[in-house]
Amino acid sequence: MQPVELSAKRLLGEMRDYAAREPVKAVAAAFAAGVMINLLPTRVLVASVTAVGGALLRPALLSLGVIKSLELCCQKPTT
Repeated sequence: MQPVELSAKRLLGEMRDYAAREPVKAVAAAFAAGVMINLLPTRVLVASVTAVGGALLRPALLSLGVIKSLELCCQKPTT
């Protein structure tokens, strides 16, 4: 087994033991972790990704438009 797998299995075993010894604390910790994950600023993250994507998309589209225009202008006439 890989060291990472062993570490993960050991950690999972420790978590199971802790939950068996202290069930109320384990539930409280799980609830707190869920609340913290829920409070992550997902709107801010989505807005940031959208803004960066939009900022990168505009120059890319402009470049593609210029390239296509040059292709159309510089095309050799077909006979």
